[in-house]
Amino acid sequence: MTNTVRGIVSHEIDGERLDFCLSANEWCELEDEFGKKTDEILKDFGTMAENEQLDMRLLRSIFRAAVSYSKQNITLQEAGALMRSLGLVESAALIGTVIVASMPEVKAGPGKPKRAAAR
Repeated sequence: MTNTVRGIVSHEIDGERLDFCLSANEWCELEDEFGKKTDEILKDFGTMAENEQLDMRLLRSIFRAAVSYSKQNITLQEAGALMRSLGLVESAALIGTVIVASMPEVKAGPGKPKRAAAR
């Protein structure tokens, strides 16, 4: 079941309901895989989307990391097969939705804490 508050997005592929999530563990895996920080990976994905140019390795890796929430030991090849079933455009859109769900907006607090009065 989709729960965007927890960063989980559900989607059906080939008659199977799968949960996709990019939590800290998945982002760390991606950082290790690409040798980049999360913000750099996000920038690469954003650039890919803006320019409508597919970086299949990036897309498949993020897809695999996100679907590993449901399928813990999924391989890149298995993730690619799921993407083929879903379609590339829909796979990219799904990953965009999962990325947005994984990065909830930080709500601004009431302001800076007041300093203690000098004694």
